[in-house]
Amino acid sequence: MHPQLPEILSICSQQKLDVNLVTNGTLIDKFGPEIFKEKCLRQISPSLHSFKALPKKECLKKLNRLIEFTKTKPSGLIMSFRLRGNPKSSFIKETSQYILDAFPCRYKTKYKDGLRLASKVFLNFELFFKWPGQGGKRDKKGCQGLWHHFAILSSGEIVPCCLDYDGQLSIGNINKKPLADILGSPLALRLKNSIAGKTPPIPDYCASCGFIAPGSPR
Repeated sequence: MHPQLPEILSICSQQKLDVNLVTNGTLIDKFGPEIFKEKCLRQISPSLHSFKALPKKECLKKLNRLIEFTKTKPSGLIMSFRLRGNPKSSFIKETSQYILDAFPCRYKTKYKDGLRLASKVFLNFELFFKWPGQGGKRDKKGCQGLWHHFAILSSGEIVPCCLDYDGQLSIGNINKKPLADILGSPLALRLKNSIAGKTPPIPDYCASCGFIAPGSPR
């Protein structure tokens, strides 16, 4: 949806950054095919479970467009379809079968959480996790926020991860201070160590989140 997405990707290419783009895929044609040739783009991950909210006719239309795009994408670009939810639900079963039927090739191989459908094309299955404040509290000893990743909200607030969508753990605003200064501040360091469990307790906001990143302390 961001009106400057082509410009953002161009800057990332100039800076030799790798970009993994997570999207619901409904606006895949918004800027035309040229933006997908940007050298920075490593992977696109369409979240297919979002299609459940669409009328069936519209759902199939969007799904077919993603499949068509995948079959004509730049050869180096990874496509990783995501399907979160109960694997026994009719939507998950029907959608996964639709995707499987669209790639009837010899490349299909299984791995831990999904299938390899073709060269650089994957279908991943996961369960939904609870976002902060949704009763997803777990016995967590720590997480990787501010160590492995951070997020920049549309307002410019810097937060430990994208799950802090309302900026409750903001450590500064990129519109007011350079990013390096924000990430290197005493506030950021204290929060970083608290989230990691190095200086317990882990913040209540993080403890109420059901997501545990791969490799995180448990």
